[in-house]
Amino acid sequence: MGNALIDKELIGEPRLYDLAMRLEAGTLHVLLYRSGEPESIVYRAVPLDAPGLPPERRLEETVYNNPLLLSDFHKVTILVDTTRYAIIPDNATGGDTLFAEVLADRMLPDTADDSRAETLFTPMSPAGVTVAVKMQSQLLAFLRRTFNNPAIYPPIAPLSRYFYDSSRIGHSGKIYVNIRRDSLDLLAFTGSRLELANTFAFRESADAIYYIMSVRKMLMDRDGDDRELLIAGDDALRDEITAVLREYAGYVMPVVYPATLVRAPKDVLKAPFDLIITPQCE
Repeated sequence: MGNALIDKELIGEPRLYDLAMRLEAGTLHVLLYRSGEPESIVYRAVPLDAPGLPPERRLEETVYNNPLLLSDFHKVTILVDTTRYAIIPDNATGGDTLFAEVLADRMLPDTADDSRAETLFTPMSPAGVTVAVKMQSQLLAFLRRTFNNPAIYPPIAPLSRYFYDSSRIGHSGKIYVNIRRDSLDLLAFTGSRLELANTFAFRESADAIYYIMSVRKMLMDRDGDDRELLIAGDDALRDEITAVLREYAGYVMPVVYPATLVRAPKDVLKAPFDLIITPQCE
């Protein structure tokens, strides 16, 4: 028997709920919620079953051991944790879909694991970019046949949408950081334009600080203007790096969570930040 952590009686009628999930190595994070009702949000972190199996099989075992996930939900969104993405400026392609595919192939060159990969494109029209991501065809096939018309993105997609809206407040350029125990997402905005988005792995908090300060310096050297630093993610690590960053940068603050979460159950804030904001970005 596997990890049955999502009881079938956890919610009422599934068709009234949206399902958002974040798939990462070893864990499937799950949000169940009724649109516009933050008090209805339910969060669970489900360890993936069968550690000896390939990732797709582990996911399959976990989903079938938690049959509520197979219900007929109103909407399904799936974030797949990956660094195999690229940000393509819309002005570089002029709206030419074929050219965007060519650019994506060049920016995401095939590796030995890409023999059966598919490239997905997510337009971020207000920010003037498109997110391209390579995912394994076998994984995508399982997600598409198991869930009802799922929207599948890398986590950088909801982050781009959410931080784009926040970046338009004030006049200063901004660098947003979403930090986890072993990696961070970094997004830089000037005005209404997304300039940079990348994900960095690290072992020590000093490495995370190095990546943040290096990007800040690169942008300052180019533009001559300082950037506001806004940090989201793991609370303890966020506080640790914020204390150090404030010794070198003039403006370092935590990211403001969606105001509606004041009415959400407290344990929802334990979910990954990119998953928490996904309902706000639909």
